[in-house]
Amino acid sequence: MCQYGQGFVRGLLEEFDTDSLKGFAVWLPMMPNDSAEAAEAEATPFEGLRVAHVWDPERQMGDLYAKVLRLHSTVWDFYFLYAPGVRWEGDEPPQPTFWMHQLPAESGADRDLVLYPTRFSQELLRLLGDGVEPSHSSRADLGLQLHWEGLVNLTRERAQYTIEDVREAFEDSKTKR
Repeated sequence: MCQYGQGFVRGLLEEFDTDSLKGFAVWLPMMPNDSAEAAEAEATPFEGLRVAHVWDPERQMGDLYAKVLRLHSTVWDFYFLYAPGVRWEGDEPPQPTFWMHQLPAESGADRDLVLYPTRFSQELLRLLGDGVEPSHSSRADLGLQLHWEGLVNLTRERAQYTIEDVREAFEDSKTKR
């Protein structure tokens, strides 16, 4: 999971301190520096937050979810929510109740499902049901706060970009539309 996504997910788990919310992180070798050791280091911020971590060196889970979601490539940088009571029965995992991602269009993933913290948080609140509230935020600003936490995590743990880098990326994105 990317640094932004990691901050976002960690923020969700911190905000909803309930045994009703558990996480499973499957780490895949998708980038040149990805390894079991790197995955272990990336898992450290989740200690004590109800998350089980798995290193998948063959990308088996990513390929299995690509099949379930009918995508063109290995699933990674995806965020799944399952309703209470959903079980994995059979050879394939169940279809997520709701999911979002951070992949390019070539993956075949729906562009309307690109990770948007407010929408994801609303879906999580809906699935958790009555009686489960964020520990610190109001419902109205939860998505914004988690978005901010994701960005703060990203800037803390990665090199700062210069204004020229941002401008260049912006210009590149305009030409690719």
